[in-house]
Amino acid sequence: MGDGQEIDGRARPRGDRFRLAVPCSTSNLGPGFDQLGLCLSLFLHVEVGPRPAGQPQVVAHSSPSGPSSSGPEPSPDWPEPGRDLLLRAFERSAGPRAQEAQLIVDSEIPIGRGLGSTGAAVAAGLLLGRAWCGELEPDRRGLLNAGIELEGHPDNVTASLFGGCTVCVPIAGEPAPLIQVDVHPDLGFAAAWPREPLATARARAVLPDRVPFADAVENARRVPLLLEGLRTGNPALLRHGTSDLLHEPYRLGLLPGASRALDAARQAGAFAANISGAGSALVAIGPPARRDEIARAMADELRAATGWAAGRPLDVVRAAPVVERT
Repeated sequence: MGDGQEIDGRARPRGDRFRLAVPCSTSNLGPGFDQLGLCLSLFLHVEVGPRPAGQPQVVAHSSPSGPSSSGPEPSPDWPEPGRDLLLRAFERSAGPRAQEAQLIVDSEIPIGRGLGSTGAAVAAGLLLGRAWCGELEPDRRGLLNAGIELEGHPDNVTASLFGGCTVCVPIAGEPAPLIQVDVHPDLGFAAAWPREPLATARARAVLPDRVPFADAVENARRVPLLLEGLRTGNPALLRHGTSDLLHEPYRLGLLPGASRALDAARQAGAFAANISGAGSALVAIGPPARRDEIARAMADELRAATGWAAGRPLDVVRAAPVVERT
């Protein structure tokens, strides 16, 4: 093939490298359970290039807390399940040529805290796999069903693929429908998390098989309030629209200090405060000028209960991640 490899009808010069930064995502925000995701400004950085002989396919590092009022968190190499899902998504997207590549990872996203670390890993693997095969601008909707299948639920991976706030409700046998929700520019976000992660499987295990009919009806009524609150920035809509009866009351018992931290966020000026995804992180929405105070208030309560916590003001990441040639 001379100086290049023929991939999908195009020549990719040997030695090409690609990189991208995929944002984390919070999910649920109360009643948007297993459907709503929102990208925030902690990132998974991944670079792909030719794999040196005898080297592993994934070289990973992790700095999951980033700067915080609590100092650095111990940062082991980026663990499973993110490493496994990144590689599986890359292999699914790149096919046999995945064996030629090495993925170098540096993640700011706390692992196992409900901030979409695995959703970001799946999105990164799918996008970089297509880039490795010469397709820098793939059909993201075509990748979405594969991403949902790999992660097992739609909320985080959809947000990480498309950016901003997304709602996705998979329908069997059909392409997953996607709704992109505007987020008002005057809304600020903050997150806090303890040292200990919470496995999604454990967080799901405490949920009941049946709930009172009245609770199910009330949760469904809250979803349009949540979406309109995000679109308009209306504090009352956000306060009422993030109220949940189906999962948060059952999960709070797994998270020491979380109830007090959510109350502290509201006292510090948050319009709304919730468990982020399955936990153990918490996320709050409020005025941008109060983000630091809200993050500190949540972290202080989690630290009092657990001994260590990080708090961060965060921005909405509205743009979809883009692969760059390096």
